[in-house]
Amino acid sequence: MITRKIRLRTRIDRLLSVWFYFSMRHAVAVILISILAAAAAVNYTIHNLRINTYPGNVLSDELPWRQDKLAYERAFPQFRDSIVIVLDAPTPDQARDAAARLYHRLREDSAQFEWVFYSPESGFFRENGLLFDDDADLEKLSDHLAKVQPFLAEVSADRSLRGVFSLLERALRTGEDKDIDFATVFDRIASALGGHLDGSGTPLSWIELMAGEDAKPADRRVLLEVMPRIEYSSLAPGENLMAAIRQTGKELRLEESGVTMRLTGAAALSVDELKSASIGAQMASLGSFLGVSLVMLVGLRSPWLVLTVQIGLVLGLIFTAAFAAVALGQLNLISVAFSVMYIGIGADYAIYLSLRYRELACRSHSHRSALKRAVRHVGGSLEIGTLTTAVGFFCFVPTSYRGVAELGIISGAGMFISLLVTLAILPAFLGLRRPSRYLGPHAGHTEPPRWQRNLLTFPLRHSRSVLITAAIVAALAFVQLKSARFDQNPLNLQDPTAESVRTFRELLADGSDSPWFLAALARDGGEAAAMKQRLESLPVVDKVLTLEDFVPEDQDEKLDLIDQMALTLGPQPASGDTKPRPAPDEEAAAVLRFLATLTAHLSAHPDAADAPAGFRLAAQQARLAERIQSTQGEARTETVARVSQALVGGLGSRLARLADALKARRVGIGDLPDDFRSRWITKDGVQRVEIRPKEDLHDPQAMRRFVDQVRQVVPHATGVPVLFLESSDAVVTAFLQAFAYAIVAITVILFLTMEKKIDVLLVLLPLLLASLLTGAAMALAKVPFNFANIIALPLVFGMGVDNCIHMVHRFRTAPPKDGILLHTSTALAVVLSALTNISGFGNLAVSPHLGMASMGIMLSIGIFATLLCSMIVLPALLAQTEHLGRLKRFPCDRTHEETPGLE
Repeated sequence: MITRKIRLRTRIDRLLSVWFYFSMRHAVAVILISILAAAAAVNYTIHNLRINTYPGNVLSDELPWRQDKLAYERAFPQFRDSIVIVLDAPTPDQARDAAARLYHRLREDSAQFEWVFYSPESGFFRENGLLFDDDADLEKLSDHLAKVQPFLAEVSADRSLRGVFSLLERALRTGEDKDIDFATVFDRIASALGGHLDGSGTPLSWIELMAGEDAKPADRRVLLEVMPRIEYSSLAPGENLMAAIRQTGKELRLEESGVTMRLTGAAALSVDELKSASIGAQMASLGSFLGVSLVMLVGLRSPWLVLTVQIGLVLGLIFTAAFAAVALGQLNLISVAFSVMYIGIGADYAIYLSLRYRELACRSHSHRSALKRAVRHVGGSLEIGTLTTAVGFFCFVPTSYRGVAELGIISGAGMFISLLVTLAILPAFLGLRRPSRYLGPHAGHTEPPRWQRNLLTFPLRHSRSVLITAAIVAALAFVQLKSARFDQNPLNLQDPTAESVRTFRELLADGSDSPWFLAALARDGGEAAAMKQRLESLPVVDKVLTLEDFVPEDQDEKLDLIDQMALTLGPQPASGDTKPRPAPDEEAAAVLRFLATLTAHLSAHPDAADAPAGFRLAAQQARLAERIQSTQGEARTETVARVSQALVGGLGSRLARLADALKARRVGIGDLPDDFRSRWITKDGVQRVEIRPKEDLHDPQAMRRFVDQVRQVVPHATGVPVLFLESSDAVVTAFLQAFAYAIVAITVILFLTMEKKIDVLLVLLPLLLASLLTGAAMALAKVPFNFANIIALPLVFGMGVDNCIHMVHRFRTAPPKDGILLHTSTALAVVLSALTNISGFGNLAVSPHLGMASMGIMLSIGIFATLLCSMIVLPALLAQTEHLGRLKRFPCDRTHEETPGLE
């Protein structure tokens, strides 16, 4: 085995030598070929690499719960990636009118929107909507409509300020319309006038006036659901469609009328998540590039070496993207971030080569000879490091976490591409000129200052104490790790300030509109009914809905009440015969006459039941009269028109809808509109059963109870709670598998490639300690593991093994003359490598996307922990195994820089 490895090493050395001589002799040709190859790779990538950002692609479709979700979406595609439009307004009248206008406008745009759902605008619900009210609510509405009927009848004939105030003035003066509920009418008009005069522009709510009570917050909110035609091959799928919806709202002047429009739903959440992740990636890429450049400039102390490393980064990134186009043909929501990974890791290889080259060139008269020795010396450790780092990525390939598996394929291959660029292309660039002859503290054999020497030799002089301390820290970290938790809610990964996220959380807080429910498929109505009966017996279930539940109950009693309302109201609400709009001066005169009559009425009846509301209205009437009298001409006309719009602008639509509602008739399942039925039953008769929870599903334990108990009755139930729990379980399983695969594979690689088997243990022990410290630090900082950052630990393990490999390799093949391993270019390269990785991944920590930020935090912690272990624990282990801790100057029994087969 050892003989075979020596022969392989010799063959590799010969191959590197042959290529080195070729690249040195034909450096310009190698550079030109590299540039042409990069140009061809860019062209191929542009034409063959597409981006599929559909969120469902990140986990394997072969998982059983994914199969359930896909079957549900095939049956009811309406519930896949819809946009929910949330309209909030000061009054329910404004909200419903805005929803109706938006609904009809969006329906016209069939090119961008497959369908728009807003049931109140269908003819069926306009005419039969009252049948869906409770008996008590319907009776209350009937009683109050009877009280305001005289007022409605008069105003419906003259829908102007003259009609409103002339009616009230005559009623107060003559006492004819005693059935008018003056207290309610006065109070509503006073509130509307006060809001208008104060600038809020809140019009009179005729819905509240007819109902006789203030609207609830839920009544002032309306939801529309839109199915957009999303193109997932773009980087921001759905963003143009959301912009089209917002533009439509601007054209309809919804905001000017006091209506607030917000967008949420699966598609909107995906768009905002991609936007925040994109911003985070751009910030991280720019910060990474600047940070890596700064670290390399400080560490390499040569602008030429820094430029060469950056060239190598660009070439490697281009070739890696081309590989992705050839191997996969697409990038998913996670693998699209491979560039950030590459920038953080790809510079390591060039740093090791550049530092070793600079170290040797500073002591050599031939910089090409130094370059050759540097390539051959670091080549061995780079080859092993490439295998181990690639394993950190490839270990996700066998798991069900498809998004990270594809990222692993691309980034793992990128490590081999980076190795190829470093050993085959960079020497051609480096050979063009000699680097600075500056001798840094790690460049030669200069004796370090006493304080620096004490610091660098501390792990060697106190190796036993260091290892005992490391063992104690490992035990404490293991205990702390038990308190770590996994956040199962992917919503917590997104930018909390994003509109879709804030709106979604508001809907979650409102149980009636909460999307956190489960759904199941039933073959027919009989199975749906039986399923409902079994589910309703569960203690975690609040209610179960099927298509049958949308056939109104007690229709005979409700129809009698509706007939009574129709008789009470008479034909006036439905009549289109109204008086022409009066002149502004006539409306102004009606305002002044009513103010005088109201003042006289209140003086004569100060203790009447309607007096408090009357005094409030009188105060607002006086303000209105003063404003009208203070204007002339067009200004007065505009003032009167605005006040008229505020008071009676919404009356026409309310009367029309009330007239439609009084046409109710007995209905059955077959009478439900097609767009509504299609949300509950397919053309093949498959029915949807919706299961609503009784507990608050923000509690993870409550969510688990709800899902477990429901799926015991209906095993194939699906929905957001199932997706949250099952996907988190799948990700945790993938993490455990990947981490186990990484440890086993890296151990095998090290065992096969390292001559001294004790070195395998020396490399792995610091890494295991670093992994423990990373997990414990996350738990101590109360940063939970989640869908994004959980992939970091196998990656840290795979990347961190490079540090230990390089340190052990340097110790075995070219140990320093003074025995201080930390006083070498290799140790400096380990530090620079860690700093470049931290500056690359650390920039993710400030990303607005909380998942990306948590991944940046965990990667930074992991890399820092790996750096500490490789710079402190590993030298202590080497000191103990080689008995160096007992020696004062740490002499070495090998001749400096003599490595068999290198020269």
